[in-house]
Amino acid sequence: MIFLYIVDIKHLPVSILTNHVTVCTFSVYFIRRTFAAIFIRMKRCKFTGLEDMSLKDNIRAVAVDLFSRNGIKRVSMTDIARKANVSKRTLYDFFGDKEALLIDMLQKMREPVSEYIRSLEKMPYTALEIILLLNEKMMEKPTWVCEDFFEDIKRYPNALQLMLETKKRFINKIIELLKRGEKEAVFMSNINYDIISMMAHREYSMSGASDICTKYTHEEVHNTLFFIFLRGISTCAGCEIIDGFVTKKKYKSGNIQL
Repeated sequence: MIFLYIVDIKHLPVSILTNHVTVCTFSVYFIRRTFAAIFIRMKRCKFTGLEDMSLKDNIRAVAVDLFSRNGIKRVSMTDIARKANVSKRTLYDFFGDKEALLIDMLQKMREPVSEYIRSLEKMPYTALEIILLLNEKMMEKPTWVCEDFFEDIKRYPNALQLMLETKKRFINKIIELLKRGEKEAVFMSNINYDIISMMAHREYSMSGASDICTKYTHEEVHNTLFFIFLRGISTCAGCEIIDGFVTKKKYKSGNIQL
């Protein structure tokens, strides 16, 4: 389940494709995980003032789980109510219909990622370090969304618009970090951002043409492409940062074989 944003590549030089297709792969992995899960499920609170909010959070978390595994079409409001242990009336009190639930879900999903990026930008990190730390955070509890979700959401125009706006915002943030990394001399200065932007607005799925994700886990595929991408656009100084990050991560996890 690897997804790329891509344009007609027949006339693009190989040197351009090597870096820029992978840039879009990297961006889309983040986007799809952003749409895949809420980072923290709030426990139900015993205090009356917060009970409705925690109940709503629980319903939202259940919807995320069901939609990400089954798509939207195959999940009914009845399924969500049953899994969340609430009545349909309670569910509809919070969300008037499935699209209202989708919109609320998508809005809540993007908040933790945006907040985490802002917190990293306040620290004395390079753009490369921010990308590394963001990837590490996103991979703590990765959840992968099935193909049907992205096809089914086209039936809900307002939710689709919100998802596309979030995608555009995220891609712009990644490009902003890459440009910042050029000034910090951790990324090379020959990246064509116009090509990246064009490629990022059309989607191409490799899953139909490759069985790579049946042979390897999504995490293995993602991390392989992610670090190939970073090394491909990094300067010598940038590669030293990557090597230090990977070494630290191996020691931290107990795997010290370098």
